Amino acid sequence: MRCHYTLCLLLSFLLPLAVHAEEGVISGAEPPDVSLTEPGIRTEDVRLHIKYLASEACEGRGTGTPGEHLATDFAAHVFEHIGLVPAGDEGTWYQPFEFTAGVSLGEGNRLCIARTGAPEPDCYPVDSAWRPVAFSKSGAVDAPVVFAGYGIVAPALESLPEYDSYTHLDVSGKWVVVFRYLPENVSTERRLHLTQYAGLRYKAMLARDRGAVGIVFISGPNSPVKDPLVDLRFDASFSGTSIAAVSVDDAIGEGLLSTAGRTLESLQTELDAGDPVMGFEPPDTRLQVNIDIVQEKRTGRNVIGRLRCGAQDSESTVVVGAHIDHLGRGAGTGSLARDYEKERIHYGADDNASGVAGIFEIAQLLAQRKADGQLPAKRDILFAAWSGEELGLLGSAQFVKTYQGIPETESLWPAIAAYVNMDMIGRLTGAVVLGGIGSSPIWPDAVEAWASSVDGLQFTTQDDNYLPTDATSFFVRGVPFLNAFTGAHAEYHTPRDTPEKINYEGAARIAGFMAAAVEDLACRAEAPAYTPAPKPRETSSGGGLRAYLGTIPDYSQDDGKGVKLAGVAEGGPAAAAGLRGGDVIIEFAGKKIENIYDYTYALEAVKIGEPVEIVVRRGEERLTMKATPGARE
Repeated sequence: MRCHYTLCLLLSFLLPLAVHAEEGVISGAEPPDVSLTEPGIRTEDVRLHIKYLASEACEGRGTGTPGEHLATDFAAHVFEHIGLVPAGDEGTWYQPFEFTAGVSLGEGNRLCIARTGAPEPDCYPVDSAWRPVAFSKSGAVDAPVVFAGYGIVAPALESLPEYDSYTHLDVSGKWVVVFRYLPENVSTERRLHLTQYAGLRYKAMLARDRGAVGIVFISGPNSPVKDPLVDLRFDASFSGTSIAAVSVDDAIGEGLLSTAGRTLESLQTELDAGDPVMGFEPPDTRLQVNIDIVQEKRTGRNVIGRLRCGAQDSESTVVVGAHIDHLGRGAGTGSLARDYEKERIHYGADDNASGVAGIFEIAQLLAQRKADGQLPAKRDILFAAWSGEELGLLGSAQFVKTYQGIPETESLWPAIAAYVNMDMIGRLTGAVVLGGIGSSPIWPDAVEAWASSVDGLQFTTQDDNYLPTDATSFFVRGVPFLNAFTGAHAEYHTPRDTPEKINYEGAARIAGFMAAAVEDLACRAEAPAYTPAPKPRETSSGGGLRAYLGTIPDYSQDDGKGVKLAGVAEGGPAAAAGLRGGDVIIEFAGKKIENIYDYTYALEAVKIGEPVEIVVRRGEERLTMKATPGARE
């Protein structure tokens, strides 16, 4: 399951400090003999599947890694053994998709300071004295520099005055030099206020919108840091910007400001008192940089099998899915591992080997029932092990984008009658959480009927239809869904999520309940009706969004050319304005939008009830619309 920021932050404080001995992990395991499994929902079969998927051999199943290939090969083998029909691309079990897996330094990086009258520029080694920032554009930039303090612009808030690092400062066509963090010696109240506007991406956006061609981040001598340079870290949702961005050590910083007769220490000390310092342009100084960032492309793959209800593929299907990927060794992901364990395998026994084991068991049970003539299904059942969920629902997004060639602007229902998802069903201690109850009017009564097939299983239902799991890919395309979840825990997104902690009996009982749901949905004469939800949770970068538009970003987009929408909430302001799934927002309320960060920053600034202009790219067209943000609460 993808990690919501708030949940990640909370769990990072709850994780135990003791070093973990990874009991129950199979070292160098060969795939188990699936002929040992039997039809029916069996605890021992759930254990067999989870222990392999969460073994050292699969290395945490990071998308596009050898471990993921082992796990997806195993899933295909299981589907074949069960008797499903391949339903991936070109008659195979697999549906591949390419994605940006990370960034690295190319061979063309160069940074030099040129001064008027100097015979040669002073040049500095990359990755030790300076380093590109991951979201920087690539290419050459040669321009004068200006200093803009901490690079923060924050509005006045009650008793706190406005803070503006750009007052009376012309940065057009120049490099903007700023300190990385925020003033040190300010009140807690002021710090909390400024923190919302101190992110590197936010500072880069401010500089870009004021006409700068690049931004330079300096830690400064008063900032205690392990590394004075910003990590070249890929953030899983590759969103670049149209200006250059670099971080430099203090020595380069001193060199950039030296012709103005100012030092970093004196400037930072003055700024740390809390008031902005007037920016300035050091004379006779140019910064010449060539940035060469290489995007590492990988290919992940879904595994999809079909249980046919007749001799040919049916026009309508029920899709049953769980994500097979996890965090690998945790690098560049949502890992909550402590420092001493960050490079260890994140086994993902609960997240989400447990859900994959669940779909294996359901598929085997229903395939046997069909073979015995006991499954009078009216529609096929597709079983899918998605990859790329932890990186932004990449695999399921690929599936819904390409399903039967249906345009992105159209609903997938009833071509897909319903979607059933299992994400983390391995830690049953009380009630199973069933999400998506609000996505169809039939769910409350149906859940009660299905529950009678499983003794002693308790349920908590949730109406929230926008979940950080693959179900959202289907819901935004008009498909009702159910998602089973047994809750977060202290081992979530750490190497300690291992097989010996799984409640195998509980996972089997949940799979039995979901099997009853899938069988009923496949056999119903009519597909369950879809109920749109009015308010998705648009992501906030700061203290929380108050304004509501009803846009649902497509997080699988990685081209950095605006914010593509997976859909819009029916009845919301965006829908009323004419926006729809597939639109790419490129301007919002007068702000240029290049990535999801630009969009959330701009959305935070609008006022409820005041119309804003939204410019979108729809195919080859550029359209301007007006939307009136509503109140979130």
